[in-house]
Amino acid sequence: MLGIVGTPARPDFDAVVRLAAFFFNCPICVISFLEKDRQWFKARQGLDIEETPRCYAFCIYAPVENGIFLVRDLQADPNFANNPFVQGPPFARFYAGCPLHDDAGLRLGTLCLIDTKPRDFDADQARLLTEFGRVVEGLIRAHANAVKLALSEANARRQSEELARRNRLFAQTERLASLGGWEYDAATGELTWSDESYRLHGLEVGSPLKLDAVLARYEPKAAAEIRRKLEATVKTGAPYSFEADLVTASGERRTMRAVGERVVSSEDGHVRVIGVVQDVTHEIAATQALWRAAHLDGLTGIANRAAFRTHLEAVVDRASSRGGRASLLLLDLDGFKEINDTCGHHVGDRVLIAVAERLRQLCNRDMFLARLGGDEFAIIFDESDDADTAERVAARITTAIRKPIRIGNDRHYVTTTIGLASYPDDASTADDLLKCADVALYTAKRRERGAVGTYAPEVASLFDERRLAVETVRKALATNRLLPFYQPIVKLRDDRLVGYEALVRIRNRDGTVLTPQAFSHAFGDQDSARRIGERVLSLVTAHLAELRADGFEGPISIGINASAAEFAGGDYAARFLSQLRMRDIPPSWIKLEVTETVLIGEQARNVRLAVEELSRAGVPIALDDFGTGYSSLTHLRDFPIDCIKIDRSFVAGIGREAESPAIIRALIELAHNLGLTVTAEGVETDVQLEFLRAIGCDAAQGFRFSQAGPFEMLRAHLRGENPGALQQTARLR
Repeated sequence: MLGIVGTPARPDFDAVVRLAAFFFNCPICVISFLEKDRQWFKARQGLDIEETPRCYAFCIYAPVENGIFLVRDLQADPNFANNPFVQGPPFARFYAGCPLHDDAGLRLGTLCLIDTKPRDFDADQARLLTEFGRVVEGLIRAHANAVKLALSEANARRQSEELARRNRLFAQTERLASLGGWEYDAATGELTWSDESYRLHGLEVGSPLKLDAVLARYEPKAAAEIRRKLEATVKTGAPYSFEADLVTASGERRTMRAVGERVVSSEDGHVRVIGVVQDVTHEIAATQALWRAAHLDGLTGIANRAAFRTHLEAVVDRASSRGGRASLLLLDLDGFKEINDTCGHHVGDRVLIAVAERLRQLCNRDMFLARLGGDEFAIIFDESDDADTAERVAARITTAIRKPIRIGNDRHYVTTTIGLASYPDDASTADDLLKCADVALYTAKRRERGAVGTYAPEVASLFDERRLAVETVRKALATNRLLPFYQPIVKLRDDRLVGYEALVRIRNRDGTVLTPQAFSHAFGDQDSARRIGERVLSLVTAHLAELRADGFEGPISIGINASAAEFAGGDYAARFLSQLRMRDIPPSWIKLEVTETVLIGEQARNVRLAVEELSRAGVPIALDDFGTGYSSLTHLRDFPIDCIKIDRSFVAGIGREAESPAIIRALIELAHNLGLTVTAEGVETDVQLEFLRAIGCDAAQGFRFSQAGPFEMLRAHLRGENPGALQQTARLR
């Protein structure tokens, strides 16, 4: 914006805001500029901060009167009553702003007056404020002209320096590319090098060169090969190339790559070989690092999931073409999660490293060992190995892993449960072999931890429901039939609508609607769970953007649920905030709901980082299904929780048992003492409602008020077109 945003303070701009504040007897005067997600102050009087989030800006929603933005009492205006500048320092009550424009009429910013008490502002004052605005516009134009002048001067300097830069470019290019030129005279055996060639070999520029002395810095085998290739190029004209390690004159080991070609004089037939030599030490190291990152697990050093899939497909293809066999072991550690939770991830990492080392020692070179992620490992047996071999190895593995793992002065114990499947006995493709081993592992875990399970067709039916659920979700996503339905949340003190929870639904082609119970097994599939969460967030933000386009200015609170799978990539917060920015949705409009199970699951670290980042950005955080997980009090202390949601299982006990009401009462008292709000889920009866209201529960949701409905229902609520949709009259506030 004219190069002004982010520039240091200037006396002329500062003088204007001081003069305006004095002239209008206002304690605060600023010159503000709006960017995509912030409000920045070029000059300020009576305000100590340089910028605020964009949603703090009064000028976005302020009405225009006499050519200026004007709100005589911010606290009395519903558009601004909840603004942090009204509710907190500087406790603004009055706002007047003069829009600032460039010569083309494009809006640039605002000259703002802010008072801590309501006040009137007549047409004459508006005219005078506009005059002050014209002064600021003049200063902005002067600043823009100064920027243009500075750019012109910079361009002139660059042009004057271009010739000198080009004169240095050739020599610098050689050095930057670690690339030197060389020439070999076939008749005399003389070598001629560029300066960079000397430096690459650690020699003083201009020192005498002998081919034998240069080759002596290479390993004897490499030196002989270099000499042979050079002589072949001289005799036959074949292109010359080699790559080998040498030791420089300073004792440094480097990898050199050289290429060259024969040049024959047309006058006397004199033969020379001319080429370049390059230090590729860092290039090779970077290539190796990229290969390791793509194929090896960063923690244990064994193969990663991507390399595992590639190798499994190759082994099965090879076995198929030769009529051979292949077997697969899937390993899952038992007791590892407890070590991670109680001793920390640093101890858990060392346990995984120790387990990987034990597995490595048990594998011969015909076996392929990989870490699939978390505490999951896999071993592929090539076609030369039969299922009996795999079973024997599996038995040795369970014995080896059961031994204590010593870390410092402590001993840690884990066991491993193993699933075994074979090609072609159990599966005909690599994907099916992996699925069969997964079924065998699942069966073994259900039977006995620390055991070895083999695939049996009769247990495969246990996975049918999961596959059907995953397929149902996949088709619903592909045909845009997976949608958020919105269940109202009601404030119990006055029965007013205070928000919604977005609950996922699938609309069948015949118009019927599936609830999550019908496809719950899909949430056990990480890819399906992640895609469900992404689609719900995308549609909720799209719906909010549609409401804003219709003139809805908020505020509103819509809760969305996040599963553990959505945090696996470590970028959940970035993707969440990107959706809000893309559709210009205030962060406070969407509440993130996470369960205690997600907080302490395998993605606990990623969840913590994401929740903290979102909270800092202004996204409210709710702890869902509160009271049913682990270490609830610890979560309230360690995470930036704003609201707890009491699980429906407790609410269902109201009026039927003595324990649930007592637990609910204690949870509400605890939450309120910590400054948190409480929402009760699953409220279905008047008895439950009146009890919750009597003990001070803040809000509730459930069939007592309304079932979840489509976006059209939410829109109707906000427009006041369908008040009968709630059993208690409720309007959003």
